[in-house]
Amino acid sequence: MWDLISIIDGQFESWKTELWDNIDADNIEQLLKNMKTNQTAPMLPANKDIKNYKAFQALNDRVKNMDVIRPLIQQLHSEFMQPRHWKRLNGICGKVVNRNDPKFCLRDIIDLELYKFSDDVNELVEGAQKEAGIEKKLNIIINTWGDDQVFLFKEYKDTKILDIGGLEEIVEFVDLQSMDLMTMNASKDSEEFKPDLLKWQKTLKTIDTVIGLWVKV
Repeated sequence: MWDLISIIDGQFESWKTELWDNIDADNIEQLLKNMKTNQTAPMLPANKDIKNYKAFQALNDRVKNMDVIRPLIQQLHSEFMQPRHWKRLNGICGKVVNRNDPKFCLRDIIDLELYKFSDDVNELVEGAQKEAGIEKKLNIIINTWGDDQVFLFKEYKDTKILDIGGLEEIVEFVDLQSMDLMTMNASKDSEEFKPDLLKWQKTLKTIDTVIGLWVKV
């Protein structure tokens, strides 16, 4: 039993030193599968006499916990994870890790005991992805109205009266983007962007009012 514990714990220790960007979660998955099937399974003949020992059961718990952590490691490698999300992860786990530390490694993640917070971590990463979608749409809206070609004035025929080109297209932009802003603002993942969302809701409402007055003139 002690030889088995030494082998498994030795493998875990070798993983812990892997730097974050070098972690091979797929390889860990295969090794864990082999551990559970061929080494630590209580029903194996070699484990028949030790399966009720507390040390053996504790070993199995460590293997199971690592098996829960493994997919979370893949999740946390998401391109959508920003510093603010790592800060939230610290809050969820009640511990502090520094993702920006050059020596940040698997040991730091294991120390967070993520197996206790699996659902919260999944929700955090899903939220990070949704936030990225909101930010992308918001930037499209900002860039749309930052283009000085949106409102392009020209003289109407031979008169000195200024006419605005593409009015129907502008109205369509206002309507569609106003709806987008309303939808994003209602999302529980929009908190980070609330000030900008509210600002642009107000801005587009003003633009809509101005266009309405322009049409009446």
